Amino acid sequence: MTALSMTAPRIAEPAETAAHSRLEARRRAFLNAANAAFLQKGYANTTLGDIIARSGGSRQTLYALFGGKQGLFEAIISEVNAELFRPLRADGQLDRAPDDVLVEIGTQFLQAVLAPDALGLFRLVLAEGPYMHALSARFWTLGPARTIAAFENYFAEQTRRGALKLADPRQAAQQFQGILLGTFHLQCLLGLREIPALEEIKVFVKTSVARFLDGSR
Repeated sequence: MTALSMTAPRIAEPAETAAHSRLEARRRAFLNAANAAFLQKGYANTTLGDIIARSGGSRQTLYALFGGKQGLFEAIISEVNAELFRPLRADGQLDRAPDDVLVEIGTQFLQAVLAPDALGLFRLVLAEGPYMHALSARFWTLGPARTIAAFENYFAEQTRRGALKLADPRQAAQQFQGILLGTFHLQCLLGLREIPALEEIKVFVKTSVARFLDGSR
């Protein structure tokens, strides 16, 4: 009988770790520079030269990491969305009461979309989207569509478990996202009011979740 050989997991060398850290720092610098340039000049008017000048990186590294301006835009949207719904994918969330989970996630969601950079990004897409269909399509796919999908998956699982009673989890997800965005988001987009304080957001989300769940038990 031959003994099985066990291979110890490979430990990264210090030089590899340092190289990875440097590459991640360059990546972050490109993203920050692109976001600032897009908000200041608009997507169409921003050049790769603008982004390179702001970031201090090289064109070769930018292409290697993102492939170009569209890749940078997509990375910005994807990162915001991934961070937004990290708690919804956390272990144990499905076992907690939907009331608590949806209030937490709803508050985080509203805080995120009302942040100055997020509002700027929305304005950017609304202004340039009608003339750049590919830009608005990617924004929808990587942002709002993923938001709806995350809520849909959660609602579907809670319906399967019997915690909620929803005939169409996808429609419920669209409705819940619409409830959260509501007046706050539109007024802030239009510059008609200041970004609400956290306590105001919490009260709004808590009452919105309660009304939504009243029809979903």
